[in-house]
Amino acid sequence: MANLKHIEQQTYPNIELVISDDCSKDETATEILKIQQSYKYPIVFKRNEKNLGYDRNLRQSLELASGDYCFILGNDDSLNNPGDIEFLVNFLEKNDFPDIGFCNYVEDNDRTILYERATVTGLIGSGYQLALKHSGNFTFVAGLIYKRSSFLKFNTAKFDGSIFIQVYIACMMIASGCKLFSIKEPLVIKDIMAGEEHRNSYRDVIARRWKDYKVVDGGMPSIINVLISSFSEAGVLTQPVIYSIFLRIYGSSYPHWLLDYRSNKAFPEAIGLMVGLYPSKNKHYSKLSFFNKIRIYSRYLFSTLIGIITPVFIFRRLKSTLYKWRKK
Repeated sequence: MANLKHIEQQTYPNIELVISDDCSKDETATEILKIQQSYKYPIVFKRNEKNLGYDRNLRQSLELASGDYCFILGNDDSLNNPGDIEFLVNFLEKNDFPDIGFCNYVEDNDRTILYERATVTGLIGSGYQLALKHSGNFTFVAGLIYKRSSFLKFNTAKFDGSIFIQVYIACMMIASGCKLFSIKEPLVIKDIMAGEEHRNSYRDVIARRWKDYKVVDGGMPSIINVLISSFSEAGVLTQPVIYSIFLRIYGSSYPHWLLDYRSNKAFPEAIGLMVGLYPSKNKHYSKLSFFNKIRIYSRYLFSTLIGIITPVFIFRRLKSTLYKWRKK
């Protein structure tokens, strides 16, 4: 409940908490029901009778809300400073209530390091070029901000099961003319620590021993599928767009995760990712021109080399800088 304690420190009075519990196996429901009556803000709580999966559960949380805007947090994330929501509300009012945005964040184990997906606090614009450019900023769900009425216009079950429904909806919104904004201030704390350990983190399930080795893809083929589908439906899917989508995955996301797994002493997971992301395994690889297939395959080989041989201490030292570069 550490994230709820952080939220309770907010100075803005008109906050509603929506918690959609997708059949958790711990004491979440019991604990929330205990504090619901005395909590500073009203809590809308729903426990699903059956597991809906990430995408449907995320969409349900926004559907359950009654406010004008929804600020998304994962179960192990929270708000950073007591004035964050008040700051956000003032920004939205001054900028004529834009439709969708994102903010920066810090990790709980070292809040001095800023993860910078937003380089400015202000309006960015709309259109498919901006949707493509900023699509990577929507893969991490905490700190995404939706104008609820705009979200509901594009809400769909089409990509439930992809684990990236928020990317699809964001790209469709921005490509269709919704106003995109960003907040440079770190409004989110990622990976709240429980004692000395991360709680409910991906670090809990990655393979650190060879007996746990498995072929994995990190969800990246789902991102490619979601992006290609969103731009296809928007009528702007061209060969340069397809190539740009693949390049974003194989040029930045893929080597980043190779290094991240290695930095968490999960070399078997890194090798599993190398096998799982072999380019020709992706069903959309055939949509690339012959020349672009060669370019993507070459980038895969280069990124694999970088991800496997780069010293981990360099990655740790430059992690926030690399994150900023990935999001450009």
